[in-house]
Amino acid sequence: MTELRWGLLAAGTIAAHFAEGVGESEHGVLAAVAARDAGRAQEFAARFGIPKAYGSYEELLADPDVDAVYVSTPHAMHKQWAIAAAEAGKHVLCEKPLTITAADAEEVIAAARAHDVFLMEAFMYRLHPQTRRLAELISAGAIGEVRAVDTTFSFDSNPEETARLSDPALGGGGILDVGCYCTSLARLVAQAATGQDVVEPTEVSGMAHLSATGVDEWATGLLRLPGDILATISCGIRLAREDGIRVFGSRGQIHIPQPAWIHPLRTPGVSQIILTPAGGEPEIIEVEATQGVFAREADHVAAHVEDRQAPELTWAETLANLRTLDRWREAVGYGRPS
Repeated sequence: MTELRWGLLAAGTIAAHFAEGVGESEHGVLAAVAARDAGRAQEFAARFGIPKAYGSYEELLADPDVDAVYVSTPHAMHKQWAIAAAEAGKHVLCEKPLTITAADAEEVIAAARAHDVFLMEAFMYRLHPQTRRLAELISAGAIGEVRAVDTTFSFDSNPEETARLSDPALGGGGILDVGCYCTSLARLVAQAATGQDVVEPTEVSGMAHLSATGVDEWATGLLRLPGDILATISCGIRLAREDGIRVFGSRGQIHIPQPAWIHPLRTPGVSQIILTPAGGEPEIIEVEATQGVFAREADHVAAHVEDRQAPELTWAETLANLRTLDRWREAVGYGRPS
């Protein structure tokens, strides 16, 4: 497995989580961080013991001691800097969603292919043992024929502290920020149930409450997936709801009260999957994660960097999810921001 020297493009909250993860990883080291403000980059570097701090992203991309770049800018800037990183010959791990639209993602993928670099969308929950165990249970027919899935990821944020979430020019709104997890999970369930590598919904509908700026503050979608599996997906940035996953089958159901994307499950520990057979008593399946999700993510990139794609988060998987998000946003009237 290759050891990767990481450069962080942006020095925000999620970058701090990833920096901690790289520090705990087996095959990654922190080499540099860049921010729009040099002082902020220096403070971040001092906090995590990073040897180099830059006041521009361009400087970091020109650094020969950086092998891979973690892009955690606001959503609308992912495309620009993921392409720039690929053009600089750097491997790329880019926060979700990879881009605002599927069409933009195709351009990023084309750049990665043209410059022969690794590219992965950072859906860290897909690498968590809980998520993998869920897929295994469904594939093994633990609840029979899967018929429906419900999933929610919604929170109430402070508008002043999270201004980017209200700005359509930055890719604000709940669908892009957290609804992407819901579409990804629903599709994963259908993939496990049908045995297909990548699936997309045949039908997408939805409704949302839009803010004065035009972004979705809370939204619900309905997907018809292969196998005639119906998925209800809900998300929000201005509404606290009970997060969770429920999968319903012909011989029982699965409930995950704390999905792998929530903060408590980002660190090592034990999580639960509740399997209830039809007419039977609930069985609690405990899943242990011996490594934090961001450390696992960094090591996953290192393990597959020579393959240029990660098997669980392929480019085809990313495009399928973004096409689903495009359709959901169009259904609720958010549209497709430039």
